[in-house]
This record gives sequence, structure tokens and C-alpha cells, in this order.
Amino acid sequence: MDRTHYEPETAERDGKTVVLGFDALDFRYVDAFADDTPNLSALRERGVESSLASTFPPWTGSAWPSMYTGTDPSHHGVYGFFDYDGYPDDGTLVSRNDVQAPALWNYLDSEGVPSLVLNVPVTHPADPIRGALIPGYLATEDTTGFPSDVREALSASLGEEYTIYSRGETSSDKEKKLAGYLELVDLRKRAALSLMETYDWEVAVIQVQKTDAVFHNFDEETAQRNVYAAADELAGAVLDAVDESTNVVVCSDHGIGQTTGYRIYLNEILRRHGYVETTTEGNKESLSTIKGDLTGESSADENAEAGDDKSVRTRLFGSAGTMLQKAGLSPTKVYTTAKRLGVESALVSLTPDAVRDAAGKHVDWRASKAYLPSGTRLGVRINLEGREPDGVVPESEYEDVRTELVELLSGLETPDGEPAFDFVKRREEVYQGEYAHKAPDVLIRPRDMNHQLSVKVYDPPFLSIDSYDHKQNGVFIGAGPAFAGPAPETMSLTDVAPVCMALAGFDVPERMTGSVPEGLLSFSPSVRAYGDVPYGTERIDTGGEEEVTERLEDLGYL
Repeated sequence: MDRTHYEPETAERDGKTVVLGFDALDFRYVDAFADDTPNLSALRERGVESSLASTFPPWTGSAWPSMYTGTDPSHHGVYGFFDYDGYPDDGTLVSRNDVQAPALWNYLDSEGVPSLVLNVPVTHPADPIRGALIPGYLATEDTTGFPSDVREALSASLGEEYTIYSRGETSSDKEKKLAGYLELVDLRKRAALSLMETYDWEVAVIQVQKTDAVFHNFDEETAQRNVYAAADELAGAVLDAVDESTNVVVCSDHGIGQTTGYRIYLNEILRRHGYVETTTEGNKESLSTIKGDLTGESSADENAEAGDDKSVRTRLFGSAGTMLQKAGLSPTKVYTTAKRLGVESALVSLTPDAVRDAAGKHVDWRASKAYLPSGTRLGVRINLEGREPDGVVPESEYEDVRTELVELLSGLETPDGEPAFDFVKRREEVYQGEYAHKAPDVLIRPRDMNHQLSVKVYDPPFLSIDSYDHKQNGVFIGAGPAFAGPAPETMSLTDVAPVCMALAGFDVPERMTGSVPEGLLSFSPSVRAYGDVPYGTERIDTGGEEEVTERLEDLGYL
């Protein structure tokens, strides 16, 4: 099959399907901002809804591929923003080529059905499909779509350049950043309408990222509410452009909410128990990292949140910290005030030399027996001989080391005396797919997703936090003639693609690990094997990775 060019072809269908993907959309905020989200409220009134359990781990880089392939990470191979072929310091940003499974639109393409895909994360380089695809998050700004001129044509239609990212994306100017967020959501809305009018399509998947980013960068409810309102306007405009026969799915890759537990420096704990070795060679922590520990600014992975508690008092404020606590003030609040007054540099300059020295140490991945490779991996990787390039743990000791780690982490408590984790499991207890070997050997989930993990080696290993971070459950809303309901109380993120295949009038691919919940639709779809469904492409431009990394840093992922 020639996959470089397709003539427009429209299959006969009873109706179309629109999928609106809002990153980190959470029912708590849909409810709280109901006055500003009338379109989502109307969808909920006439449709069905369910809490949508994200895959493990619940982060953008692995979750959106789970949504569009209908499989968990062990079946598609992506566990985060970086792919590790060896050690974390050799990691490369993931792309569509790392996702080892067909997407919803690949299956539809194999059936001759055109799709529109707008800015879904981890879709670069663009799959050649009937319809059009413009990549989203993790692509560089100059990444092309498919057809190759789709972005230029879209820009001409809009009368302005169509961008993947917002103006002021990584700016420290909060006013400029928020304005850029709102402009981008509006641009996405107008782009969706233009593409829907220009191309033949049966299924359209439109994604908005800023419903996540606003929580990572703004504590203010007004900013959060404004972005939700802009996303709701997009939903309303798209729904106005289709008729009543169109089925609508609203979904998110995970939830989000306040995180008020601890930042757990797990590699420090592993160091104390003889698993992690440290080095001052290579990459070093900088003073900006220490500053980050003061700011309390949110992030979803290597965030630099910190608050009060003995750790910050001792390391950053000495005896003054005790006075602050008695006065009901945390160092985070003091730093925030200093920043507002423009004297944060002077405050940071008072950081004790011991803290500066500690910042020069980091994990020696190759010399360590086991380590946390990334905060978002939510697990410990064993440096195994014959698997890792410089493995130090003999294969004969692998299970003994895993048992030790499970016992250690299962018993780990926070300074409050509470268990640090909801579960500590061996990898195979969670993952059964062919790419399970890429996951950490021991998996852990922070208790109630109210703690964050860090790869840094800091002493003491717990810092209080007060920020926003990802939660396990997102949103599913289904409305249209095919939805019967009621929906189950909880669905899986991997169910979204099977539901969309069924809505498009096709059997659910056997390869998908998700399913269509019984009774959700007015009919019961069949399951079948689709054989060899082409997906992905070798076209990829690695230039501009620094640009994308900067955006990840802006959200605290690095």
C-alpha cells in the first residue's frame, strides 16, 4: 500500500465521532468551575460519565499513547517522556516511533476511514493517514504534520501562524504566560473548525494541553478557571459545528489536584541502605535547584516544591526556621514573599555552604545497585548484569535484591508515621506486556498520589510540599445517539480507543487491552484481529530537542 499519499475517501457511516482530549481534566474542577463551563455541563446532562483511571504511571508521556492505542505502557513501550536504552543520563525524548502499537487512527486508516488528529501528545513524526494529523506535545515547534503542507495550509486559512506551543510558554512573566495559554486554546479552537471543514473525516481527535499546564504554573483559581472556560468554549464551538448524529467523547489522560504530602528523595533513602552510589562528576545540581526547593512552584516530576518541616528549617534557615514555624510561617511562604518583593536572590545567597556542597552530588547510575531513574517512573530499577550496560548486580542475586527492595519500601514511612506508598509491587504484578522489561523492577505508587518522588540525593529525604500534581483518575464523558449508559463508576484510559472504534462502526481490535464497558453503548461490539496494521514512520528530526526540554523544565518535569 502506498502510504505517502491518499485520495480523499469517505466511508458511509451512521454518524461521526469527536474526541475532545483535555489534559489533566478533573471532575473536581469541572464541578468547581461549572458556571464557566456550560458546554461541558450540557454534555454531562445529556450523556454519561465515568471516572477515568489513568494507566500506571499517570503522566502525559505514557498516558496519551495509552489512550490512543488502547493499551497500557507494557504493550506500547512508553513509560515517560524519555526512553532509556541504558541509563537515565543517556535518555532520549520519546516520539511516535517509540510507541510500539497502532493508534486508533491507524486502525481506521486500514479500513479506509479518514481521521483528524490535532495536537495529541507523542504523535511526531506524523503518521501518514487518510485525513490530517498535526503533532502535539514533545514535538518541536517546526515539526511538520501530514500531509506535509497541512500546517502551512492551516496557517493560511487562519490568517496567522499555527503553533503547537503558546506565546510565553517558558516565560517567568505570569501575565504573559497566562495570556499565551488562552491565546493558544483559542487558536486550537479555530484550527479544529478549519480542519473539520476542509478535510473529510469520520473521527476527529482534538487535544488541549493547557488544562494541565495552568495547574503546574498557577496557584491562583482565577487562572485555572479562565483556562477551563477557554477549553469549554472550544468544546462548544466544535459541537456547534456538528449535527446531533455525532457522538462525542470527552476524556483526560489523568486528573490533577493539590498535593500536600512530601517530596520523597528516594535515592537518598536507597543510598542510606547501600543501593545508591553518588558522584560529583558529570551533571551536577545547581543553585537553581536549591532555589527550586524553596519556591514551591508546581511540577509533575522533578518539581522543586518544598515547604516547612525540619528539613527546610535546618538546611536553609537554621534556628530561624524554628521561629518561623512557631509563627505559623513556612520557608516556602517566606521565599514567595521575598520573590514578590524582588529580594529572593539575597535570600538564596544565605543558603548554608553545606547545602551548596550537597547540591554537587548526584546518583552514579553505573555504580549503583538500584536507583529511582525518574520521578515519573514511579519505580526502582536494578542495575542488572547482562541487561544494563554496566550492570553490577549478578542475575543470581536479582530476586533477592528485589525482595529486599520490596520489604524496604513497603515499610517506608513519612515523618508523620504514615506509609509512604499505596503499593509496592514487583513489575510483573502490574505489567504483562511484551515491553514490561523496560519498566522499573519494583513499582511504587505514592499514597493517595499525595507525595512526589525525586531522583536527587538530598539529606534529609523528606520535604513538605504544597502544590498541584497529577492524580490517578481523570474524566470520561460520552454523549450522542450511540450512548446508552449508565457508565460504570470507573473506566480505564485504555477503554477510550475501543469505545471510539465501536462508535466508528468497527470491531474492537483484539490487540487493544482496553474494552467497551458492558451497557455503555446501545450495541455490543465484537472483537477481532486486524492483522498487520501499518503505523509510525522513520521520519524524525531530532533537532530542537533543547527547545522541547526547556518546556519540560518549565512544567517541572526535569
